[in-house]
Amino acid sequence: MRTRNPLRYLLLAAFACSAIPAAAEPTVVGWIEPVKLGNEGLVVPAKLDTGADNSSLGVSDLTWIRRADGDWVAFEVKGKDNRKARLERKVERVARVKKAAGGVQDRPVVLLGVCLGDTYRVAEVNLTDRTGFNLPFLVGRSFLAEGFAVDPSRTDTTEPACTTKTASSAIAG
Repeated sequence: MRTRNPLRYLLLAAFACSAIPAAAEPTVVGWIEPVKLGNEGLVVPAKLDTGADNSSLGVSDLTWIRRADGDWVAFEVKGKDNRKARLERKVERVARVKKAAGGVQDRPVVLLGVCLGDTYRVAEVNLTDRTGFNLPFLVGRSFLAEGFAVDPSRTDTTEPACTTKTASSAIAG
């Protein structure tokens, strides 16, 4: 009968574990950071909110447009430097959102390129009037979950520095 060598199995397990790449450490950001939106390059201050599922952008002058390929919206966004940009995006869906003051609100959801630090990602963003809030953009956990950790004691730790805009055709208006 052959005896098993536990040291051999331990060495094999250690080798197998070392061959598995370690998960990348998340980028630590503050709870308030500047982000750049889409191809327009508009920089807006954002609250990074791990308690919110999805991202929400404060817009004005929201207009629905019916086109052959579906519903679109046109809207205005004001940047950090008070520069305004008029954007148009295809409506991906309509989200029913619970409001903090109670009740629900239907909001159009669009795809929008978002640059946080050096990470550019196309994200689903619902559009609403956020005039009662301090910051126009709320970045939710669906964006943050892939590579970010939020330190609530910090703000403005990074500037949007994306050099490439992947999937820009998906967000072109």
